[in-house]
Amino acid sequence: MVKVKRKQNDQKIQPEVDDSGSDYDVERNFKPISTVKTAKEEFPLPKKLRKSVNKKGNGDSDSESEEQTSSSEDSDDDVNLPTLTKSQLEDILRTVKSNKRLVLNVSNVNFSTAKEEIEEHFRKAGRVKSVRIPKRRASGFAFVEMLDSDGFQKAFLLDGSYLDGRQIRVRLSESGKKKSHQKILLLEKKNAEIRKLRKKNRTKPEAVDVTLFPKVQPKVIERDPILDKTKTKPYTKKQIKVHNKRVSMKAKFSNLAKKGIKV
Repeated sequence: MVKVKRKQNDQKIQPEVDDSGSDYDVERNFKPISTVKTAKEEFPLPKKLRKSVNKKGNGDSDSESEEQTSSSEDSDDDVNLPTLTKSQLEDILRTVKSNKRLVLNVSNVNFSTAKEEIEEHFRKAGRVKSVRIPKRRASGFAFVEMLDSDGFQKAFLLDGSYLDGRQIRVRLSESGKKKSHQKILLLEKKNAEIRKLRKKNRTKPEAVDVTLFPKVQPKVIERDPILDKTKTKPYTKKQIKVHNKRVSMKAKFSNLAKKGIKV
């Protein structure tokens, strides 16, 4: 009897533990550590672009340089720069092999923008020949070909304008789908030269006078020769008497001259 009581007392002393779902409750209350993802992990590049970047050996340096250039461009207040003069454009287009076609590279374009919207935006500068959006692209950009040199000159004024909620950048480009690495570097140098020339053109009236908005000419009012005649004032009594005397004297002298009498 004593042994049985001891066993019962031992059972009473031991606390009751609910093993049902204890581990699961701990896991529910446990908060996982939030890992911060980089831009490369969230937005990975396609395989072809990865290979081209790895071949160049620019890896992380490219992303840093792009961020620095973009930050430098954003920090600059030189958004509303004047365009190039015609002589400057001719000198730049001489160095371009396919200078017969006036092609522009439009970057930072929204992926949802259509060709018609881009064409309508660039019609402010002049007549647009064609708009091409590449199917495979890592960032939003398009190629716009202008028909005239005047429209090509004014198209640089759209650099920094807003299209579909984004501030676009307009740069010089060449015709042709495939471009080598050397061509891309040459175009970057030319665009840097264009940027410097546009900053210098702030003091040149030839470049400042070129605007997207046409000059308002004064309206020419066509007058009706009958209805819009200048109204003459009526003669007074004195003026009528003087006029009648002159007429009468002329008539008398003319009559005498007809009769052969010299006065």
